[in-house]
Amino acid sequence: MRDVLVTKATGTTGRYVVERLAERGASVKAASRNPSSVTQGNVVPILFDWENRSTWDAALDGTDAVYLVKPESPEVTQIIFDFIELAKSFGVIKIVLLSEIAAETRTADADELKVERVVEQSGLTYTILRPNWFMQDLVDERFFGDLIRRDGVIVMTTGGAATAWIDARDIAAVAVEVLLGADYDKQALTLTGPDAFTLVQLTDRIAAVTGTVVQPVEETTQAAEERLRKSGASEGFIEYFSNIGRSIMKGDTASVADQVALITGREPRTLDAFLTEYAPLLQRGAGQ
Repeated sequence: MRDVLVTKATGTTGRYVVERLAERGASVKAASRNPSSVTQGNVVPILFDWENRSTWDAALDGTDAVYLVKPESPEVTQIIFDFIELAKSFGVIKIVLLSEIAAETRTADADELKVERVVEQSGLTYTILRPNWFMQDLVDERFFGDLIRRDGVIVMTTGGAATAWIDARDIAAVAVEVLLGADYDKQALTLTGPDAFTLVQLTDRIAAVTGTVVQPVEETTQAAEERLRKSGASEGFIEYFSNIGRSIMKGDTASVADQVALITGREPRTLDAFLTEYAPLLQRGAGQ
C-alpha cells in the first residue's frame, strides 16, 4: 500500500484514524484546511478543502485508500461523486466512508443515503461505517458540552428511546482495521457502544460518575424545529436534525451491535469509562 488519505484529519474521528494508522506504520496523508495543526509523527499534512477543488489532486496523488468524511454542504452528493471519480483516476482502490446510524432507513432524498449510494456504485472496494452518537458529543461545545457546563441540561428528542453511545476512538479503530486490509468489502457496519441508555439513564450516569447533576430535557420535534429556526439554522439543517430525532424515537439507536469487538478484537469503551476520563470537562463552569 502507498498512502492512506484521511479526510477531516483533525475532526472527531479523523484525528484518531491518523494517530492509529501512524502507530501501525502506515504512510498517512492527513487532509485538513489547516495542515499546520497536524502534529503527529510519520504523518504528511496535506492542505485539503472540499470547496477548493484545486487541493484535491495533491491529496489523491499516490493514494491507495481513503477515509472519507463527507463535507457539510447542500451539494454534498455531487461533491462526493466528483471526488470519487477523481480518486479513481489517481488509482485509489478503497473507500471507507463514515456515515451515520440507520442511514439506510432515511428517505431516498436524504444526503446520508445518497452519499452511501455514490460510494456503493463507484466500482471501488468500499466499506461503510454507520456509528451511533459519539460519546465525544457530550463534551463538544457544538453539541451538548456547553449546555451541560453552563446550564446543567441535555436537550434531546428521543421519545424515551435509548441510544448506544460509542467512543470515537472505537470508530477509528474499526476504520483502521478496514483501511489496512480487514475484508469487509461492500458491507455497511453498524458501530455502537456496549450499552444503550435512555436520556434519563444518561444523565443519571453523568451524575453518578462525575458528580455533575444534569437535567434531562425531552424536546418534541416541533419544539426543536422552532428553536433552531429562531437561532437562524438553515431549513436543510433543521430537516436533518429532525430526521435524527425521528430515528431515535423509532428505536434505530437503541440496538447494541458487536462489530467493534469482532473487528478490533476488544470490547468498545463503556460510557462510564468515557465519563471518568472526561469528568473535568463535564463540571459546571468548566472552560469558562
